Amino acid sequence: MSNLRVLSAQLIVPLSALALASLATSAHAAEPSTPSGRSPATCAKGDLPEPGVQGEVPAGQKPAWNCGIRQIAELPLTGSVAGTGTCVYVRTRGAGGTPDESRISVIDTSKPARPRVVGETIPVHNGSESLRLVVTSERAVMVSGSTVIDIRDCLKPRVLGEIKWPDTTVPGVSRKNLPHDIRLNRAGTRIYSSFGVWEVDISDLGTPANWKIIDRRCEIAEQVPGPWQEVHRQANKAKRSLCDDATRPAPRGANYAMGGSPLQSSMLWPQFSHSLDFNADDSRMYVGDQAGGTSALWAPEPKVRIVDLKAQPIRVIGEAPGPGHGLDWFRSGGREYVIHSNEGGTSGIMGQPERGDTCRPFPRPTALGWGFEAIITDVTDPAAARNVSMAQIAINQPEHCAARKASGRDPWLAYHLIDNPMQARFAAINFGEAGLRIYDIRDPAKPTEVAYFNHGVPVHAGVGHWDAARRLLFVSDSGGFRVLRFDPAVSKRLGL
Repeated sequence: MSNLRVLSAQLIVPLSALALASLATSAHAAEPSTPSGRSPATCAKGDLPEPGVQGEVPAGQKPAWNCGIRQIAELPLTGSVAGTGTCVYVRTRGAGGTPDESRISVIDTSKPARPRVVGETIPVHNGSESLRLVVTSERAVMVSGSTVIDIRDCLKPRVLGEIKWPDTTVPGVSRKNLPHDIRLNRAGTRIYSSFGVWEVDISDLGTPANWKIIDRRCEIAEQVPGPWQEVHRQANKAKRSLCDDATRPAPRGANYAMGGSPLQSSMLWPQFSHSLDFNADDSRMYVGDQAGGTSALWAPEPKVRIVDLKAQPIRVIGEAPGPGHGLDWFRSGGREYVIHSNEGGTSGIMGQPERGDTCRPFPRPTALGWGFEAIITDVTDPAAARNVSMAQIAINQPEHCAARKASGRDPWLAYHLIDNPMQARFAAINFGEAGLRIYDIRDPAKPTEVAYFNHGVPVHAGVGHWDAARRLLFVSDSGGFRVLRFDPAVSKRLGL
């Protein structure tokens, strides 16, 4: 959630003290570090290991550490990263840091030690938190906010058109809240956006006039416990769907205004989703909320939910405790999982009154402001979805809270990158001021850190690009755009 986004589901009132996660009984933490609290990653000759506890940046020090992975090139570009093969894209924010009027730079990495920007930057509009793309044998599509781009000629992207997202406003709040985050399905034929569930059918990719926006919020609101549930049931029973009402102009309809106030909006519309992802055949969607702001009054414990997209109307078929600010699906050992996390930490986020506290023992909340670990959930059987482990760093554990306070730093999560969702080997996790941390997830019940790179804070919604053919990782942090390569021992350990 960008700190520039002010959203009806996220506007701030006191967070319920009931937002305790049930992870203590439903998941176990893999050993996050050695007994001394240091990272278990094995550094190669020439690496620069961090000096203390795993993820710690001691007071007064500037991080310049890497272990198991090293930089081979850089460019002075900072922003969200996506890529396909040797083509990498960096979306930098517009004037004043707004995501709404951003520009995408195209980088040719065919010579990875000498990456170069090619062509003119591409203007993109109506910013989404992340930049996403999908490449199949039939199409290659990239999307940011409302802008849809053809990347079949990956060094010469071509803007196809703009999605006409409705302006789902909240009275008195200047910023729009749609799209917030965004994801393409694996076929590249549909775009989904949060909050709620919005779907755009782009099957007829070359004809923007035929792109169809589908509002799925009312289908979901009937199925999710909260004050909105009975309102939507009664409206639908009277054949007066609030989603139909939203399309009509005022004063007879809502004209997409979400309520008379942020509080009213939160009572009518569940947040339901922040990040979204899909299984291998696009039959299921995985979403997670954040349990933040006014939404936390009615849903104080965040949930990951599994949605059957083949059902009409779409149907929630499973859930598990935990947040979904960042969320990614993957397969391992014949089973299916999602890795998911929240954002925000001890320094607070979006003015949230209750701040996270790493001194607090487990079980502790996982709501907005408690983004200290990533949770891995087995979703093979949606009806029996269960949390199996957490990817953690030692500095965020209670036994190291004094060292964390002394450092003056607040490492918390944002997004993650899975190398190959169909056969996952590692997750690259953005731990903010603790840098980019690489976890072996071949055994999802025991995620183990194998490498880390901390030369600056990774871009919040940077995500990144893994080029499996050349075993290169492309990321962006406060120091710029970076080309990274695993040490040989780490590549061998991961079976890359």
